[in-house]
Amino acid sequence: MEVEGSSKKMIATQAEMVENKVPIPYRDQCAHLLIPLNKCRQAEFYLPWKCEIERHSYEKCEYELVMERMLQMQKIREEEAKLTQAGKQGVSVPLIPKTANA
Repeated sequence: MEVEGSSKKMIATQAEMVENKVPIPYRDQCAHLLIPLNKCRQAEFYLPWKCEIERHSYEKCEYELVMERMLQMQKIREEEAKLTQAGKQGVSVPLIPKTANA
C-alpha cells in the first residue's frame, strides 16, 4: 500500500497490525519494525538494554519519516513565500497618498 506524500511504502498490513495490537497512532510506515520490537520487549520483560537493534531500526525509521515531513513542509513554506512575494509586487501601495486637490 502506498502512502500519499511519502517515499516509504506500508509493509505491515492492517490485519497484521490488528493481530499484533499495534496502537492506532503507531500504525505508520514503520509499523513493520514496531511489531518485532514489541515482541522482543515482551519476551525480555522490557529491560532497557535488551532489543537495542530492533529499537534502533524502529527509531531510525521514525526519524527518517519526520525529516521527510520537515522537508515537505519547508518546500510548502517556500512556495507560499514566493506566492506572497509575487502578490505584493503586483500591488503597490503609495507611501504618500495623493490628495483630492493635487
